[in-house]
Amino acid sequence: MKNDQRSLSRRQFTKLGATAIAAATVGANQMASAQVAASELESAFLMELSLDVADQLDTGHTSIAPVTGGTFGGPRLQGTVRDGGADWITQVTGHSSLDVRITLDTDDGAIIYMTYTGVVHRADSGLYWRVRPIFQTASEKYDWLNHIVCIGKSKQIAGKVAYDVFEIL
Repeated sequence: MKNDQRSLSRRQFTKLGATAIAAATVGANQMASAQVAASELESAFLMELSLDVADQLDTGHTSIAPVTGGTFGGPRLQGTVRDGGADWITQVTGHSSLDVRITLDTDDGAIIYMTYTGVVHRADSGLYWRVRPIFQTASEKYDWLNHIVCIGKSKQIAGKVAYDVFEIL
């Protein structure tokens, strides 16, 4: 037998097998515990967003809904939505996919570019309509918006497309 090859005795082989089984059991236990959240997801109300939307333009699988204005407001920011944004709504099997781009003007003169994607579908419990906003601004006062994660949930306001938006803490 060459020097770099080794043979195992039956006892060594059995011991190795027991070690492998123990390692696999520890790994399985760690995986099971990894399926339980280590912490709770926390959020804080950021703002209500209410959009004025014109009639949708039908372009096939994607419709375009021009955003003509609106308002937003919460504890740390408030203002109006500029005319000129739009919502691209793509019909996908089983749901609608949203792609929205709008410009926000705060009451104190800052400009914030807001985009969001989202999903709308009918569920047994009603309409599931959630969005993932992202903000961009050059404003020093509102720079914190550039660094947060948010989730929005639709809400009913007659004649509007509206959301409550929450910052994920």
